[in-house]
Amino acid sequence: MIPEYAIGSITVANAPLTATVAFLIALVIHRLLVALRFYRFVWHPVLFDTALFILIWALIVLSPVNPFQGLLS
Repeated sequence: MIPEYAIGSITVANAPLTATVAFLIALVIHRLLVALRFYRFVWHPVLFDTALFILIWALIVLSPVNPFQGLLS
């Protein structure tokens, strides 16, 4: 069964919700790395950002604690 969350009267699947959260976290980390001039040492910044997003998304999905428990009914 695919996990779903109810936001008001709308049900949202788990994947788009966790992907959006992962994207926002990756965006904040990207801005921090730009400010620290970290990308001078990265061979392919777009590839690095994509891998960062996938790793963050995997950590959110595979975490034993549900970050949305109780927030959405």
